[in-house]
Amino acid sequence: MRRTPAAVAGCLLVTLLTLLVSGCGQAPVRVTPNDFVLDGPPRGHLTVLEKWADPEYAPYFRSAVRAYERRNPGVTIDLRAVGDQPYKDRIAVLAASRELPDIYFSWPGRYARKFADGKLAADLSEPLRNTAWGRTFEADALDAFTFGGRRYGVPLDMDAKVVAYNKEIFAAAGVERAPRTFPELLEACDRVSAAGRTPLAFGNQYGWPAGHLLTQFNAMEVPAAVLARDYDGAGGTEAFSHPGYERAFDDLAQLKKHCMGPSGTSMSHESAQTRLLYGKAAMQYLETLEFSYLSAEGGAPEKFAKSWDFFTMPAVPGAAGSARAVAGGADGLLVANSSPNKALAVDFLKFLTSRGQARTMVRDLGWLSAVKGTAGAARLKGLPAAQRTLAGRNIALWLDTVADDKIVNPYLSAAEAVLGGRADAAQAVRQVREGARQAHRFRVRN
Repeated sequence: MRRTPAAVAGCLLVTLLTLLVSGCGQAPVRVTPNDFVLDGPPRGHLTVLEKWADPEYAPYFRSAVRAYERRNPGVTIDLRAVGDQPYKDRIAVLAASRELPDIYFSWPGRYARKFADGKLAADLSEPLRNTAWGRTFEADALDAFTFGGRRYGVPLDMDAKVVAYNKEIFAAAGVERAPRTFPELLEACDRVSAAGRTPLAFGNQYGWPAGHLLTQFNAMEVPAAVLARDYDGAGGTEAFSHPGYERAFDDLAQLKKHCMGPSGTSMSHESAQTRLLYGKAAMQYLETLEFSYLSAEGGAPEKFAKSWDFFTMPAVPGAAGSARAVAGGADGLLVANSSPNKALAVDFLKFLTSRGQARTMVRDLGWLSAVKGTAGAARLKGLPAAQRTLAGRNIALWLDTVADDKIVNPYLSAAEAVLGGRADAAQAVRQVREGARQAHRFRVRN
């Protein structure tokens, strides 16, 4: 369930933009009535395409489908699962041919918006807004699939970035508690370094880990409305001019200087995690979806599995953005606008996101559910505390899923230059602004 490289996601966004907006040589979009009320007991056939093909996750979804079919003997469901990249390839082809399954997976932000703007995703506002079902979801998870005030997706799980740390290493270095401010984090790093350990294990081989850090720092340093405008490419020639963007790159540089040590960051995220698990490093910035890897059952040494805890990235004093921001996202499911079975599709999604089924997902997969109050079912250390923590936070969607693709790649390139000492914060922002200008010129031409 690790995140895929942002560059790959960016390429797919280009493909979808071409397919969904140009419409060249394609069949017209078929739209069936938005009738979400079943006429009698559930019956009919559904096709579902998702990306949880990994043997760790696939059995849960097959079991959920069987449970729904047993409950509703008049229903059959054709569930198909493929991996991340095969899914991207397949859904792009299906979108071009206008032959989408009744229900299909989507990442949040601009990725989902392509289907909404292309009129390939049904508007689910009616069954979700101000209803008992809609109120069961965490608000940020629903908002990740809301565009122009309309809801187009049903969130299934939630994910967020936190700092996992080894309590024994902290104690040995004289760090008595988890840092509460960014300067306290830098001070803790200095103490750990002085004690002879690497403070923060960090691998940026594929670029996206730095993107996650900048998602976090941008959300803390820049007002949300300014971020939304600039990420979307709507800021024109003045995009990314807020001083918070430069401060965010400086935050990244300070984190590198104090916490990552003098070595490079070209290792993989997984290799960096091994350093955390085996006591070579005190901390790692990771996703709540990775908590399973920190358990003895997930392969972590028992000593580490018993001695870790986590904290959210601490606030930067004087920052202009949200002190309660946490980088993260939600995976969701969309209903095809062409589906003749919209009512049945919604009924199945209601079952899949019912409180009982969501608790089963939390228990069996070790994921945070987008359904409120379900983390208590977790067998996995850290999940209940994570849901309680995130309920009071603002989820800042991953930069590489909300920003225009012409902005993402320059951003990640600039981040790597800062981490490698080849650019300062001001130079990095200039590189991002050039990407934004290109995005603006593309919007004007098209």
